[in-house]
Amino acid sequence: MAVYTEVSPTDAAALLADLRLGRLQTLLGISSGIENTNYFATTDQGEWVLTLFERLQQQELPYYLELMRHLARAGLPVPWPQEGPDHQLVHKLAGKPAAVVSRLRGEPVLVPQPIHCAQVGQFLGRMHRSGQAFAQQQRHGRGLAWWTQTVPEVLPYVGAGAQALLLSELNYQRTVAASAAGMALPRGHIHADLFRDNAMFGPPADGS
Repeated sequence: MAVYTEVSPTDAAALLADLRLGRLQTLLGISSGIENTNYFATTDQGEWVLTLFERLQQQELPYYLELMRHLARAGLPVPWPQEGPDHQLVHKLAGKPAAVVSRLRGEPVLVPQPIHCAQVGQFLGRMHRSGQAFAQQQRHGRGLAWWTQTVPEVLPYVGAGAQALLLSELNYQRTVAASAAGMALPRGHIHADLFRDNAMFGPPADGS
């Protein structure tokens, strides 16, 4: 269940009205997902996804939402975050930071075929190219610094062989990162959360 924080229709309606997205008609909790609270919200002006962020902090969110808006403006098929009267993309609801984005059409394909993999690859290529024009940066939350912090926490729970492997790999990654070749690697914006259940596919253009 991906509704960890209950949102009343009254509170959701007030936020949607504040964002000038129309009058709320239906509000439905989304059962998929593992981290955030998500609702489908339908108004007389369209369909939206309302997200309450359960882990990410308020100050972390503008980067993600502004990058998403940048990609949407570039014509990529990604949700479009909706800004408030204060021109901010991060809102507040039920005591949590929240966002409202346009709802995409399509369904995930849980047994992807080569054609689906090719489409995802094409999308990622477009995303990386478009992201070159987005100036904001944010350190990868699950990068080397996180590995360095987390490995010692994991070691007591695994056997000696796994401990040796983890420490050897962490040392290798540190060495690579500090090397001239590692420092010279290109940098850019990545998806970092690409799973089968969050890549949406629509019907083919010919309806087949």
